[in-house]
Amino acid sequence: MKVIFFTGKGGVGKSTSSALFAYKLAKSGKRVILNSIDPAHNLHDIFDCKLNFSPKEIISGLSVMETNLDQWVKKYLRDTEKDFKEVYKYQEAFNLHKYFKTLKYSPGLEEYAVLLALEDTIKKYNNYDYVIFDTPPTALTLKFLALPSVSLLWLRELVKFRQMILNKKDIVTKIKDGKKGTELEKDPVLKRIENLIVTYQQLSDRFEDSRNTKIVVVMNPDKLSLSESKDIYTRLNDLKMTIPYIILNKFKGDESICETLEKEFKGTEVLRFPQNDTEIVGLDCLDELDLAFDLNDFDD
Repeated sequence: MKVIFFTGKGGVGKSTSSALFAYKLAKSGKRVILNSIDPAHNLHDIFDCKLNFSPKEIISGLSVMETNLDQWVKKYLRDTEKDFKEVYKYQEAFNLHKYFKTLKYSPGLEEYAVLLALEDTIKKYNNYDYVIFDTPPTALTLKFLALPSVSLLWLRELVKFRQMILNKKDIVTKIKDGKKGTELEKDPVLKRIENLIVTYQQLSDRFEDSRNTKIVVVMNPDKLSLSESKDIYTRLNDLKMTIPYIILNKFKGDESICETLEKEFKGTEVLRFPQNDTEIVGLDCLDELDLAFDLNDFDD
């Protein structure tokens, strides 16, 4: 299964590009899930039909969905509160439960919600040939793509800290009761942290797998779009993620722009999507458009 992210500055044509690409893949015989994880959903307008969090078959081989991030934020909060209650069973005695409501003000909730939705889609539809994501604006996309590796750094340090606490408790237990080695085996906090490490490591490996995960940057031929695309390229390289393709949307035939892009984004192929003044709504419009490159390249 291939996972493809379409990202870029707001308004450059990410939704249209991802819709067109998914549609052409399905027409070529592939099984494709296209999921919008952008809070400002546009896929329902492009496909001219109602969409929600359950995939809707548009044509044979193509199912499209629009994730409700608010629902995933609520799920993340519910799951976190449940974990707290299970790990800290003594919380009722100290009335700690009344403070759980402050979790909803925690920074980074939206990024974790996006990551949960993404992980759920990949796991649930892993029998498809492609899972394609129409992503949020650049800032949020970069944050959730960085989240697994950042979380792993924090969690591994947390393991060390938790083990230090348990070792000290173990010394006290040994002195008091003559027992040793029980805390590390039974500690639910350590077990939960280690489970999270496994989850985030799998996501990190997935994001860094350039064979099966591809990030396509969509941009327009203007300075602001170029500047933001450079930032995306730099940040993703720092995260060991590669950008094999840039879609130059609204291309008007100026090849000098493409030459500049090839210099700025080394190892990246520039795909030209010509300027189209017609509003792209409905399958007939998608049928009329050409990708202008070989779909089989994405299997390389």
